[in-house]
Order: sequence, then structure tokens, then C-alpha cells
Amino acid sequence: MKTLLDDNKTFDTYDTADVYQSLIDLSHQFESGWYDSQLLNLGFDTNSIKNIVFVGMGGSNLPAHILHGLSPYLFNCPFEIISNYRLPQYADKNTLIILVSYSGNTNEVLSCAKEVSKRNLKTIVITVGGSLKNEAINNHWPILVLDDKLNRSHVPRYGIGLLLGASLGVVVRLNPEAFRHIDPKEIVRSIERAQQNLKKEIETDSNPAKSLAIKNKGQAIIIISSNHLAGVAKTAANFVNETSKTFSASFLIPDLNHHFLEGLVFPISLKDNLRFLFLNSSLYPDIVQKRILVTKEIILKQKYQLTIIKPESIDAVSQVFESLAFLTMFSYYLSIANKQDPGTNPWVDLFKKQLT
Repeated sequence: MKTLLDDNKTFDTYDTADVYQSLIDLSHQFESGWYDSQLLNLGFDTNSIKNIVFVGMGGSNLPAHILHGLSPYLFNCPFEIISNYRLPQYADKNTLIILVSYSGNTNEVLSCAKEVSKRNLKTIVITVGGSLKNEAINNHWPILVLDDKLNRSHVPRYGIGLLLGASLGVVVRLNPEAFRHIDPKEIVRSIERAQQNLKKEIETDSNPAKSLAIKNKGQAIIIISSNHLAGVAKTAANFVNETSKTFSASFLIPDLNHHFLEGLVFPISLKDNLRFLFLNSSLYPDIVQKRILVTKEIILKQKYQLTIIKPESIDAVSQVFESLAFLTMFSYYLSIANKQDPGTNPWVDLFKKQLT
């Protein structure tokens, strides 16, 4: 049966910034960011790095959460994500600060950039331009300037492929052992395989992202995940918030089993307005698999509706990128199903305006 997502006029009406093309270009974005990261002159001895601090806000910190989910494959030192105005006190000459702002004008990141300069810390900048690019030039910091042409919408979060390719490329250069687990060509193939059945010309009955969007139209969404898919869940919740204009949050197994299930009793009306997405994986440890099964049973017992999403790829890295491709497209179709423009952020823009 055809839905409003099968009418091209619907996309023309609501997608005013051509967000769709930015999402479909995810693999090309990743390639571009990765390629640039491999050419970057770091200007310091990578063996001197004892910890890494990633500084970013909103869409610009999502790659860090995805990398954190893949920590066992990527890092040989501590890795912390900062989404605030100041750096941790422990940062010293053996710390690498990665400053990331897609626009280059994010206040919190610029505040940390000033602190980096004062404390003379090692840093790498990832941006499209703006004030952060100028800071990098003035301080002679290594800088990765992303190719914004591959993000047709020019909305920062839809440049996630650029940000992720650049960030992942930098991280594996800091720990060459990680190259055993990271094959950029296979990542591109994983994204493109995942997108084959997600394009807008494929009708809802044959398009799982469209089908899931129609099923969850107008509903709040809780995303449950674990281990290597935790960062993807965090990213998906962010996209559902901003893109779909829908309440969403992510929770992790096993932590949620110690508190969350008791919070589903009230309000009574919550059952009518809340759905669950479980990101499951054949690669989760047996105890996590068991916890997911029992959690699902308890949520169903409390009369909530849920959907299980399980990537088909056989390794953790490919599962991450397959899931990312699917969930970002899901958020896009959910925005259209909700008759919202996926390229605007009226409430966030209002907040920024009032703040200044």
C-alpha cells in the first residue's frame, strides 16, 4: 500500500535544503574525510600521546561517540569526549586535543581553543571554516578543512560522513595497530550496501527505513543498544530529535536494567506515545544478548510496542556503518512522515538568538 512517502511531491514540499542528497552522499563524504586525514601533516610524534580529548558539540561530537563505541578496536590510550566550555585539568604535553566544529563558530569549542592556545597543548582542528579555522591558522595547528560541497544541505549534522571519516582517519594514525580493523573501502561498501533499499524511489513496502518511519509516525522513540553500537544509538537519537522534531533518547544495556524499567509505569498515557527501537547484534556477548531478550520481554509485558533492528554485516565496524546509514535515513523519512522540514532547527535557532 502506498503512503505519503511514496509521493515525490511530499519530499519537494518538506525537504527545502535537499537533506536527502546529503544523506545519500554519506559514503562519498566518508571517503573525502578519510582521504584528507591521511594527508594531514600532524607535526608531532604520535608516540608521545598518552590520552586524547575530543571537543565538540551537537552534531560535531557524534563521530566521537561512534569512535568511543569502537574503542576496543581503535585506542591504545584513554579517550574522553568534552561537550563544554573548558578542557579537563589533567590535559598536558602528552594530551592530544581534537577540536571539532563543523561550522567553525561553535562557542564552546572556540572557548576550548583559547585554552589550548594558553596552555600550549597539542591539537588538531577539524572544521569547514569559520573562526576555528582562523584560530588554527594563527596558532599553526594541523587543520583538516572538510569539503562542504559534499553536504548539499550545508546543515552540520548532515556532514557526519565528512566528520567521521576525518576523525576515524586521525585516530588510526595515532594507533597504527587499529589499521588491522579499519578498511575504509569496506566501510564505503557497507554504507552503499545498506543504502540500496533505502532510496526514496523505493516504495514503502520494500523500503525498511520508510516502513519504520510510517510505523513510528508521531511517536516518541527510545533507542536501546550496547557495546559497539552505543555511539550509533546516540547519533540516531540526536538525528531523531533535530531531523524528525521528535522526542528521542538512547539507553545502554546493561545500565538501563538497573533503573529504567521501573520508569515505564507512569504516566499511564506513555504507552500510547512511546515506541522502542532495539539495536541488537550477533556480536554482543552472550550475557548482553540474554539481557536484551529479557528487557524486550519486560517492555512487551508493560504493553509497549518495539522493533528489533539487527545489522547483517559480520564484523563490528561494518555493523556500525550499516546501522548509521539505516538510522539516519529512518530519521529523514520520519521527519517527512511527521510533515516537518528536516533541514531546519527553529527552536535551537531561537535559543541561540536569545542567548546572544
